[in-house]
Amino acid sequence: MIKNSFKKLVSDYSLPGRNHRVIAVGVVVNASGSGFYLAGSTLYFLKGIGLTAAQVGLGLTIAGLVGFLTTVPVTLLAKRFGPLTLLRSLQLWRATWLVALAFSEDMVTFTLCASMVLVSQGPIFPMVQILVNTTAGSADRTRMLGVISSVINVGMSIGTLAAAPLISMGGLPWLRSVILAGAACSVLSSVVFRFVDVDTPPSEPATQKWYAGLVDVAKDRSYLALSAVNGILFLHPVLLGVAIPLWLVEATNAPEALLSALLFLNTVLAIVFQVHFAKNIKSTADGTRSLLRSGLALGLFSLVLIPTMYTDVWLSITILVVATVLLTCGELLQGAGAWELSIRHAPDSKKAEYLAVFSLGGSIANIVGPALVAVLITWGASGMVVLASLFAVAAGLIMAVGSRLARSESTAAVPPGSPAAGSPKAGLPSPEVTS
Repeated sequence: MIKNSFKKLVSDYSLPGRNHRVIAVGVVVNASGSGFYLAGSTLYFLKGIGLTAAQVGLGLTIAGLVGFLTTVPVTLLAKRFGPLTLLRSLQLWRATWLVALAFSEDMVTFTLCASMVLVSQGPIFPMVQILVNTTAGSADRTRMLGVISSVINVGMSIGTLAAAPLISMGGLPWLRSVILAGAACSVLSSVVFRFVDVDTPPSEPATQKWYAGLVDVAKDRSYLALSAVNGILFLHPVLLGVAIPLWLVEATNAPEALLSALLFLNTVLAIVFQVHFAKNIKSTADGTRSLLRSGLALGLFSLVLIPTMYTDVWLSITILVVATVLLTCGELLQGAGAWELSIRHAPDSKKAEYLAVFSLGGSIANIVGPALVAVLITWGASGMVVLASLFAVAAGLIMAVGSRLARSESTAAVPPGSPAAGSPKAGLPSPEVTS
């Protein structure tokens, strides 16, 4: 039984098409570059450039805002050049500015280069999402995106581990080499994506205004509501990177060394089970249920932390492990539901606009989330109740939003002149639509 379960789990990760395998390799290489950057960048900023912690924080905050503000306009360049060309260009742009960052010498050049690096960050996943939708089709796209998410974690782990010996050497040349290794990965990723054989031509007439498609997104209140609710659920990276460390140190008697084990547990679970959570998400109803369960899991995570304020060491450790599992389930459910709903309800001719706007919810969560979570943790048990209530509200809202999306999908599926929805024939299976 265990052997069969293992085989089934492995089969979920199968990549039957050549394009699928090339995309996966390109994503792994790109994620490895991100792993290098995350592992060594802060040390390089502090010890290599000689910045203070306050300067690093200010510079990265400015860079984050620049990345947020440029996500939509940069993503819309796919309308002119095609998603594959834009994806490869973004990789080369990122590599260029990482090299410049590796030779920065002061606060101004550091902030400029870091900002230019983050210009490429937001649009990359929407481009990968469009490519996966083109190559895998609606029947297998969410499972394929689950594979992509898993290999992103693998790539990040590879980059982080590979950076460790370079960082341990100490000294400016070795710290600089970590940043340069990240740049090299970006170049290599661009080269790998060159071998994706898929027709993704530009879709925007030269005479059309670049912002024309955004008007349609702005009018689509259901999609905007989906983006906003998903932004709340996308607080899970902040919970992992901010809430768990602060809560462990400030509110529990668990050893600080446990933090590394909890982060490792999250990574392993995400790599192994992301596809399992995503493979059966193939409709609006499936995506809605996935996001609903994500909200419930994240709410439970928040409440489960409260007893660790009063328990002994070993029970606290056990509860923190359970909480990390719940958090990971919320993460995997959010990813699967969001991938399906975001691309299913983006019209074929306006996927770049819709996916760009959808990504803003997560970007706002990453900007506002750390401060919000830090404040709630200072409130102790009350703060965790508030956090759980926030996710409960998001779970309720996603049910309402999902119902509206399903109704609009059902209406669009009924061709002109056919029986109205609600008639006997209207209950027959209808063709799949994406808008």
